This record gives sequence, C-alpha cells and structure tokens, in this order.
Amino acid sequence: MKRRLRNFIIILLVIVLFNCSALNSNAAFNDLKKSGCSFNFTKGSWITVYSQVPGKKGLSKFYAKITKFRMSEYPSSSGTSSSSSQSTDSTMTVIMTIQVQNPKKPSKKMAKKLINSGHDFIDYLDVVVVDKSTGENLNTAETSEEGTNYHAVNVTETEWKGLKPQKMSWSDGTVYQYYVSYVKTIVIKFPSNYTKTCVGICGTHVGDYEKMTDWNEGFIEGYTVLSDTTHVKLGSKKKTSQLSHFINIKKPKQAQSTSGNNSNNTTPYRWGFNR
Repeated sequence: MKRRLRNFIIILLVIVLFNCSALNSNAAFNDLKKSGCSFNFTKGSWITVYSQVPGKKGLSKFYAKITKFRMSEYPSSSGTSSSSSQSTDSTMTVIMTIQVQNPKKPSKKMAKKLINSGHDFIDYLDVVVVDKSTGENLNTAETSEEGTNYHAVNVTETEWKGLKPQKMSWSDGTVYQYYVSYVKTIVIKFPSNYTKTCVGICGTHVGDYEKMTDWNEGFIEGYTVLSDTTHVKLGSKKKTSQLSHFINIKKPKQAQSTSGNNSNNTTPYRWGFNR
C-alpha cells in the first residue's frame, strides 16, 4: 500500500512539474520584453537597428526614427463627466511617420547580392504592430476565427518611399541604383481603453529573402506571434534586442482630467506613447 501511494505521489509530481515547465516555456515569449525586444523607439531620436542583409557576414547596422507623431481621440473625452466618459467608447488614432536610413555606402559585394536578389536593404526591415503581452500581430483583419485581431485595432500604412537616390557602377557596365533612406506613414486606430498597442521597427536574423518571407508568413496572416518570426532570435535576447525596437502607444493618463470642449469633438495629443 505504501509503495502504491509513493508511486502515485511520484507520478503526480511529474505531472505538476511538466505542466509548470510547459507554462514557463510558453510564457517566456508571450511578453515582448521577456523576448528581449528593446523599448527605445521614441519620437525624434535616431536608434540603431540591425538586420541580416545578403553580401555581409553578420548583422548590418541601420538607423531609424519616428519623424512625425500625432495622437487624437474621438469622440473627445474633454468636458465629459467621469460616468458618461466611462460609458462612451472612444477611439484613439495615431499617425506616425517612420524613417530608416543606411549610414554606410553598401559594399560592391553586398550591392551585387542585392541586384541578384531583386531587393533592397529596406526589404530586410519591417514595421510591425503587435500586442505587448502576447506578440499577436494587430495588423490583421477581423474576418475569421483563425488569424484574427481580437483587439479591434485597425492599421493602414503606405509603401516605403525612397529618398536620396544614389548609384554604383562597375567597369562591365552594371549599375546599381539605390536609396540612402526610406520613409513610410502608418495610421493606427485602437480603443481608448486598450493599452498594449506596440509599434516596432524590426530587422531579421535570416538573410535569405525567400526563407525569411516563408518563416514570417504565419505572423503576417495572424496565425502566429512575434516570437515565431525572424525578428526574434530564440535563445539570444542580446541579438533580439538588436533586431527589434518598439514603442508602446496608448491614451495618456493626463487626458482623463482634461477639461474644455473641442469644436469637432476630437482631442489631439502631442505625446501619448510610453516605453
């Protein structure tokens, strides 16, 4: 009887330990900070972001900056009582422009690799919008049970626009035309009570374009999370901190005590993001 009881206790302990370890392993990559992502992407300051680009062993360095940022709320919570503001759903709208710059002239080896691949350095950098806790892609449509954005966040963005065109030539007549810098504008709408919207500029640890896009396809379609992409290097928080840089945007706390009315019932905020 004692042996049977002891065996039962051992089996029970094994089950408990297995469940705990599974939970910890899963939870380790649910939060962006636990994955090693950096939260240093702020308005007006250049940050360094790294990515794997063909033609170079190791990561290449680029600079990124939020050049323009505007946040507004509709309907405005200004001049409303606390009870009425709590019963009214409002939407925050953030418009930001992001600029990415290559600080160095590409080597001829890298240039030839990019020519052969048909891509530029910007194709190895992504702007992503995710949930801070889960890493869920918020830039997906609410259309199905799978791959769905459950947080009522809407994202629209422009294509990258190249700035400062340059060219490189070879004696055989080959010419490589490229841009030093790129910009894009992104518009994000989210409920005012949702505080986990994060925007990131992310590089990749995979330099093969086809392999990279295949790897990230599930995330793009909303079926997997950030930790399943090439923007996160599992087992290396240091490398992930070089690849992925985020900003957490949410309604400012001080907006709760704002008074006065706005003619179009929209409240603008100059700042409204947090690290």
